[in-house]
Amino acid sequence: MEQIRSSNRIMEAGDHFKNGASSKSLMSRRNFFGTWTKPVVMAFVIGIFALTGCDKDGVEGVDFTGGLWLKMGDNSIVPTSDIDFYDVSTHMIYLKKKLPYLEKVDRGGSISVYVGRDKIYNCSFHPLYLSSLPVGAYTSNPRLHEEDIIRISFQPYTGIEDRRDDERIIAALKRYNQYHEGLHCEIQSVQVSNGKVVLKFELSNPDTFDYYYLDPDKMGFGLFHYFTNGPTFQTVPYAKSYTHQETVIRPEPWNSWKKEWLTLIKSGERKNISITYNQFESVPAGNYRMYFGFPGLNYGISQKDLTLENGRIWMGSISAEKDVTIR
Repeated sequence: MEQIRSSNRIMEAGDHFKNGASSKSLMSRRNFFGTWTKPVVMAFVIGIFALTGCDKDGVEGVDFTGGLWLKMGDNSIVPTSDIDFYDVSTHMIYLKKKLPYLEKVDRGGSISVYVGRDKIYNCSFHPLYLSSLPVGAYTSNPRLHEEDIIRISFQPYTGIEDRRDDERIIAALKRYNQYHEGLHCEIQSVQVSNGKVVLKFELSNPDTFDYYYLDPDKMGFGLFHYFTNGPTFQTVPYAKSYTHQETVIRPEPWNSWKKEWLTLIKSGERKNISITYNQFESVPAGNYRMYFGFPGLNYGISQKDLTLENGRIWMGSISAEKDVTIR
């Protein structure tokens, strides 16, 4: 509106000259308009730079090109260029260098996840020693990973939406070639009979990476189940849960791992895996929701150790669910 009023005034000065006004009068008006328009132009230019230099929360120094970036609790920034890739199966963010904030944060830490100028969600740091559950998006503390890996988990809570798969995040990751599918797990069948459970599932690799995964056949039942609770049956609606009673073996030391545990699954490949539980709690007849978490390595390994000769070690864990009726 101000530009329109300024144009009208200039037109009025031209009309005044045409009607026989003196050159002195016209010069006076020109000086007035020149003096008036300079501050307006300067303010407009400054405003443009201000808009391109900070986001809605006043963050400065970020290149807003529509990529995914992070703002830490101490206001330090992880720009798009510092993110190597994002595994959407585990919601693990792999950084190109270690993040100092992760080395010093204790209780009260936070991460804000942005795409361009839009804040998508906040993530809190949840101490593992607390008996209370986290709420919404969180990352565990003390951390299980090195300071160049961030895993964001989610604890459902009434009124809080899980935005980790927000379409803006997915689009930004794909735009900057940071999007990776990770591994998928799908339960094929489950047989329950007299304290015995046979679980069959398919592990697939839709990613462009070839991955090494924890192989239950190579590890043995007890060691593999140190990294997972195995299948759990929950009544519908929830009142009670049932799980296995097998002996679990802990590696020595507890955070160690061996390459001999791993098997390669190539990009686009699918593998059928079967696990038999001979000691399982008696599950009465009824309707259940069965949960199974397929594990990967989580600790005792750094990014520099993830790349092997023929592929990359897959980290994290993924969940699979299936409705089961036991008669």
